[in-house]
Amino acid sequence: MNRHIRRIFITAIAAAASISLAACGGSSSSSASSSGTKTVTIRVQSESSIAAEPLYLGVEHGFFKAEGLDVKIVDLPDVSSAIAATQSGNLELAFDTTIGVLQSARQGIKLTMVAPSDGINPKAADAPLDQQRNYTSVGVYTSKGSGITDMKGLKNATIAVPQLKAQPDATITSVLHEAGVDTKGIKWLSLGFVPALTALKSNQVDAAFLASPFTLQADQAGLKRVMNPSAVFFPKGSATSAWVASQSWAKKNPDTVKRFQRAIAKSAQYANDHIDEAKAHVIKRTGSKVDPKDMPHSYWPSTIDKGQLTQVDQKLVDIGFFPKPINTSTLITPPAAGIQ
Repeated sequence: MNRHIRRIFITAIAAAASISLAACGGSSSSSASSSGTKTVTIRVQSESSIAAEPLYLGVEHGFFKAEGLDVKIVDLPDVSSAIAATQSGNLELAFDTTIGVLQSARQGIKLTMVAPSDGINPKAADAPLDQQRNYTSVGVYTSKGSGITDMKGLKNATIAVPQLKAQPDATITSVLHEAGVDTKGIKWLSLGFVPALTALKSNQVDAAFLASPFTLQADQAGLKRVMNPSAVFFPKGSATSAWVASQSWAKKNPDTVKRFQRAIAKSAQYANDHIDEAKAHVIKRTGSKVDPKDMPHSYWPSTIDKGQLTQVDQKLVDIGFFPKPINTSTLITPPAAGIQ
């Protein structure tokens, strides 16, 4: 395809994927419930993939209500908008990747990871490469027109990722480096999962980083999965995403933070114990036409391990993604008592 036409088409997709940031307005509020317990309203930005599923299940099953939290799930166009909203006080919590937080810290953005979201299923590390997809919700797929059939073919590819200089391109780069693949010629494109899948199907990009259930839609379209970057890159059982807040808000609202930590921990455990329900629920809320039994066995850890986060940070320093290591303990809010 003519590269000029290709660039115009990709730009159009990216523009269509961008939604004007709606004003969140106001700040968290509280009121007295019928039982006399003070109910606190918090606004939480989430995302469409199964990584954030415990939040939705926790709201529906009353885990947050039991902690005196009224959770308002806010829809924002991208991670950058959500992080900006936490810093301006227009949002209490947001979904971000752990590598995204490491990146933000180096940009002077003061975030803290209040609790983990999803992580690497411990079984993934011990599974053969062709079976890792059964335990990880993300993968790199290639378009039919690219002719790429393995990860070595990504050497000079145009790869769509939901966020630039963050977890997707970082993990892909690290895994390719370990495999001896030169990544200097890769062209990275920021696209959300929906437009990225569309671009793959129409051969407008060579490859894309997708999360479940969009990976299942890619499978149905006959697209080739050439890499499971998260399963290879991250330590066994480690958190790959988190619920983050501004450090100032977390410091001023320790009781609300602990309530959220307890509720999301219960939600994560429920999702792990009721994986079929979690799969069916994310399919319903995203409108995906996939069979729950075909989805990977996702995993949600209860805590963020500082040692594992430090290991991740060092691996990114090793490939030049970051200039030097940082103290990762400053980015984690200790869990509430009883959470292990």
